Amino acid sequence: MPKVLICDHVEVDKLALGQGVVVDYRPTITKDELLAIAGDYDAFLVRSRTKIDRQVLDRAARLKLVARPGTGLDNVDVEYAKSKGVTVVNSPESLVEGVAEHVVLLMLALSRRLVEADTGTRAGKWEKNALMGKELKGKVLGVVGFGRIGRRIAEIAKILGMSVLFYDVVTIPPEVASGLGAKVVSLDELFAAADYVTLHVPMTPGTAHMVGATRLARMKPTAFLVNTSRGGVVDEEALASALREGRIAGAALDVFEKEPPSGAILSAPHAILTPHIGGQTEEAQASAITVIGDKVRAFFSSG
Repeated sequence: MPKVLICDHVEVDKLALGQGVVVDYRPTITKDELLAIAGDYDAFLVRSRTKIDRQVLDRAARLKLVARPGTGLDNVDVEYAKSKGVTVVNSPESLVEGVAEHVVLLMLALSRRLVEADTGTRAGKWEKNALMGKELKGKVLGVVGFGRIGRRIAEIAKILGMSVLFYDVVTIPPEVASGLGAKVVSLDELFAAADYVTLHVPMTPGTAHMVGATRLARMKPTAFLVNTSRGGVVDEEALASALREGRIAGAALDVFEKEPPSGAILSAPHAILTPHIGGQTEEAQASAITVIGDKVRAFFSSG
């Protein structure tokens, strides 16, 4: 009978792992405690707090599976796990709608200067004439990373009357792009042409600071940047400078190089900063748990 160690806070009953799995729920387990007992389990279930690194994996002689509700796997050494025959699964499909809606929310908030309008009104100002906004209809959206979330955003953008350009390191089937009314372009072309750029890429050595001073300089001074993927993809110092100098119109970040964030980005003008809440909807979180439960059950029933 497989034995699963749950290392972080989850609603265990919603995993519905069934009587064929032994569950050990230790949501506050420390690294030293984990190392001491790692060899007793067939699977680990973690969120973002617990790190499954080489040290842990080397102690986990029985381990066959690492499961992570949600999308990020930054806290799991995936390649080393695979080299040891350990399968790693997550549930990114659960967060698609929540993140996509958050991106559109941020685009609208930037376009209509929503934060400035709210802050000014609360302060007793009435800046109706000064707070001229923009409509999304007729604008160009650039989607960097055309996976599940990028495609869902393209669907919504099409309904809103936007044109969609996209870039991905993976070749996207032409029928997928045409069905969404999207056109593939180079990364430099996308940054130069888009009125809104939204980022949906993993954090890898190749994507670290992919949006830095050089790429920001390619953007229109009227363009907006949105990042809900991984913080290290954007050079926050370079972005703060671009915002202060008016080289782009605004930016919205839901993820940061260091969380909680610090430094120049906190005081940058025309920036909306949210605390990594793209996937924080009741529906997304509930789905992330049930989907990962399904995957754990399927793994141990069929491999």
